[in-house]
Amino acid sequence: MAKNRKWRGLHWPSFFLMVGLCTVGIMVIYSATHTSEAADLKNAAVQQGAWVGLGLVCFFALTFLDYHRWVAQGWFWFGGGLCLLLLVLVFGREVNGAKSWIRLGPVGFQPAEVMKLAFLAGASALLVALREKAEKFSTVLALGGLALIPVLLILKQPDLGSAAVFMPMCFGLLLAGGTRLRYLLVPAGLGLVCVLAIYVYVGYLGKELPFLKTYQNNRIRTFFDPNLDPLGAGWTIRQSIIAIGSGGFSGKGYLRGDQNLYGFLPKNIAYNDFIFSVLGEELGFLGGAALIMAEAGLLLSIAWIGSRASDLEGRLLAGGVLGMLFTHFFINVGMTIKVVPITGIPLPFVSYGGTFLAVCMAAMGLMQSVWMQRRLG
Repeated sequence: MAKNRKWRGLHWPSFFLMVGLCTVGIMVIYSATHTSEAADLKNAAVQQGAWVGLGLVCFFALTFLDYHRWVAQGWFWFGGGLCLLLLVLVFGREVNGAKSWIRLGPVGFQPAEVMKLAFLAGASALLVALREKAEKFSTVLALGGLALIPVLLILKQPDLGSAAVFMPMCFGLLLAGGTRLRYLLVPAGLGLVCVLAIYVYVGYLGKELPFLKTYQNNRIRTFFDPNLDPLGAGWTIRQSIIAIGSGGFSGKGYLRGDQNLYGFLPKNIAYNDFIFSVLGEELGFLGGAALIMAEAGLLLSIAWIGSRASDLEGRLLAGGVLGMLFTHFFINVGMTIKVVPITGIPLPFVSYGGTFLAVCMAAMGLMQSVWMQRRLG
């Protein structure tokens, strides 16, 4: 049926927003790393450019792939993603305290990022199979149980940031699939209560959660009070706030951010998790607001594509992609301005990180496929 539909052109606004954000990302990554003496950091902007090229290949490959085939093969992709998560626990390379990388020769990738796209396919296949029960709470439980499998494997690495993305993806998938809102608010409310309980237990009472590492517990504590460890766990958030605040209205100018240049923002995280801090210092409120508007515009484009989708599969994919990208956007920007604790999660299309960038661009390719097969009229 899908093959007989008239294919239309690309959704150009979302394409140009994606490419524009990638371009800004390369520029800010260069600013964050060009004074570094470490070879891997000094070449980060060039490497990011190469990943953008690979991401465009993934983007166009999925743009011109019938998204119905992607969903129909969902269990295959989901199973492959789980295999990668198991492999990384056995053969993975530990970086910054987490065993989350697999290296193939000179190239490394993060299976947890690939799993987000694989989960999107598997979850969509599940909800298509349960379409007659979409409004029942059993569907919420089924999808939650499916998500729990990769979440537990990712927490074993441990990678709390990546694990946190799957439940918002579930919310977006279920909402797009027609699940009753009250059934979504119950688990969302329980999740919020659990998060608040963790913050109180660790932040106010000073206890440690056994399933988190010491540095993760410290991040929660210093979220409440950076002065508890101003030269340790609280250092980064303090310097991030200083950097963004000192940028003022129009910024200090490109390549002129003192917090970045003199290393007050740690070099090993300024170009990925804290890329917004670098941009805020150099381009100020205007630059930060422009970036937020561009990210928001891309999210609205995805919502629009989903609303115009010709069938359930297209709406599900849009809901899942929207949940994934919104979560990354909100947490990344939020942690740089002390709205949420430091989690270690990249900013879509802007932060350094090849696997995540390629996954995001592939997801946008799926959105283009949905758009090109939308209902007529």
